[in-house]
Amino acid sequence: MASLQVLDRLALVADTHAYQAGLPQLLQFFQHRGIRHLACLGDCPPDPFRPWLEMAASHRLYWVYDVYGPEMPEATACGEALELEERIFLAHTRALLWTHFKDQVHAYQQGRATARPPMLLCHGHTHVPSVARFSPPFNRILYINDALRPQEFQARQACLPLSPDTIYLIVPGAFTMEEGRYPTFSFAVLDTAASRIAMVSIKDLAALNSLDLFP
Repeated sequence: MASLQVLDRLALVADTHAYQAGLPQLLQFFQHRGIRHLACLGDCPPDPFRPWLEMAASHRLYWVYDVYGPEMPEATACGEALELEERIFLAHTRALLWTHFKDQVHAYQQGRATARPPMLLCHGHTHVPSVARFSPPFNRILYINDALRPQEFQARQACLPLSPDTIYLIVPGAFTMEEGRYPTFSFAVLDTAASRIAMVSIKDLAALNSLDLFP
């Protein structure tokens, strides 16, 4: 189990693929807002993220990958699935989350509702930013920014409260150029102390200059 050390804000990024040009600007955005913890949820090449660990001694990088890699041994924690603070779970796909953390999910479901912090299951792969309340047999979608075709992708932003005694499925979306042409710059930031999440999708990196994560 990896530790967040001090519960604060955790940025979630996934599925950058071959795109690199805007990542330095995104990392600077996180740093300027005092974010120290960054999780990469798979399908991200290591090289563009290595500078994150060099930007400040307090920075932490949590790196997950699917069965094909790539791994990043120098990250703060690296694996197919990671657990942070016994309630934040990271993997590239939902299937990997179930494979590694099924027992923890069942134990949380069966536990008494005592205003426990929410359980957060975070993954990438789908490229569709979303937040859903995990309530089998049907999950309740609380936020989604979907598009049938990459060229129809729209900028969108939301700040969602996270309720106690609740399991959430969180997908930050892809921070990439879909089909090499269409910007679908999405990411998320967890504010663990205030129990809320910012979901952000932009089409122009210049929007980072004035972006308020938690308006």
